[in-house]
Amino acid sequence: MQPEQTILVVDDVPDNIKLISAVLQDAGYRTMSAHDGQSALDLAATHPFDMIMLDIMMPGMSGLETCRHLKVDPQTASIPVIFLTAGDAKELLAKAYRVGAVDYIQKPFFKEELLARVKLHLQLQDYQRNLEAKVEQSTRDIAQTQVHLMYMLGGVAEGHSIETHLHVKRVAEFTYLLATLYGMEESEARMLKDASSLHDLGKLGISDKILHKEERLDGRELKEMRKHAHLGAKMLGSTELPLLRMASIVCKQHHEKYDGSGYPEKLSGDQIHIYARIVAIADVFDALLFPRAYKRAWSIDEVVRYLHDNRGSHFDPQLVDLVLEHLDRFLAIYDQERRIQAAAPKAKMGIFTLFKRLLGAS
Repeated sequence: MQPEQTILVVDDVPDNIKLISAVLQDAGYRTMSAHDGQSALDLAATHPFDMIMLDIMMPGMSGLETCRHLKVDPQTASIPVIFLTAGDAKELLAKAYRVGAVDYIQKPFFKEELLARVKLHLQLQDYQRNLEAKVEQSTRDIAQTQVHLMYMLGGVAEGHSIETHLHVKRVAEFTYLLATLYGMEESEARMLKDASSLHDLGKLGISDKILHKEERLDGRELKEMRKHAHLGAKMLGSTELPLLRMASIVCKQHHEKYDGSGYPEKLSGDQIHIYARIVAIADVFDALLFPRAYKRAWSIDEVVRYLHDNRGSHFDPQLVDLVLEHLDRFLAIYDQERRIQAAAPKAKMGIFTLFKRLLGAS
């Protein structure tokens, strides 16, 4: 059974409260009451009312002032307010609507009219809530689809293979863990996790011959490959979307080094955005632990030694300390993802085939 709807009745005359409450209760509504504006505000702050019926002319805080307070408080702003008034002055009623009332009922009232107005506005309130819930769900669905496509695009940018798509997903997991250990707010850490999927977006502008080369790159090829940092940021362009702004920062700066010897702009220390400093460690951590066409997988001891040796030169020393202090949590992700890697097909494939595989796997 659906719970009763609760209506707050506010009037400085006890007999009016008794009469209105009796009418509402007989129709199946639950009621509470207050004899002045401040008491109404105190009750509204602690009870989830479905409607407030509010006398306009009250000593102390008037109904108009009470309604104004209700409408500026996010917790109570959406509660429909119906004013009760003994007068019909147009100026007074205009003020009632300006402060946020949905309707007014003149005293003395007809029982049938009062119940019809109450029912109408409660139904409108339910419709509004359902509409907002549907919009919110649609917004979430769109956001999830956008993030899903970002991960697919990140996988394609890495080299058009399932193995490199899995690299993107693992970097995202390592990024999220390190961001939370650093103390980043949950919402920001989750956004950075998604933004990290595009850290190598610029590789879409690098030839497949270089991306798929099984030997180490020569000087010319390395110079060409390094262009991907600027290319990625340029592809994302200037945008007001926080997720893509974050991804642009990561694209451009995740190959900078803490001592200033990285690329493309030789930034150092805190000149490198914390987003890029976090993704830089997550990216290298994963790249060392898992095999590539041109290298074997490093052992955990080798990776730990590398982090130690590059603490303060390649990587932010605070972030290195966090990884080593919580190494077991990073290795738990590594163990899980290694099993996924072992089960994944090894062959390279075309973009459309990859998209089909990723859509089915995600």
